[in-house]
Amino acid sequence: MTDRALTFLPFAAGVLAGALWNAANLWCLSRAVGAWLNPQRTRRQQIGWFVVKFPLLYAAAFGLMQIPGVSLIGFGIGFTVVLGSAVFVALKALRQSQHSLPAHGG
Repeated sequence: MTDRALTFLPFAAGVLAGALWNAANLWCLSRAVGAWLNPQRTRRQQIGWFVVKFPLLYAAAFGLMQIPGVSLIGFGIGFTVVLGSAVFVALKALRQSQHSLPAHGG
């Protein structure tokens, strides 16, 4: 491998780590909110998803950022790309659901 490729590895590792961490974050958030809003879920299930999301997932992010081979800028870029993609998909689904609703004839 060339020196140029080796200098790119921490950035690429950061992008990958940020993207994977944010994907896991969004997945846990959707599960936590779904458990919270569903009255059929037990209190233990509701609390369990928030315990997974907040302390454990954020501790993992802190640990990833401490690794010297992971670029913080790359982590931020990977995080932002996944977040932007999730917002785009949510807005597109919302727009499609609004178009499928029948119009009220007032």
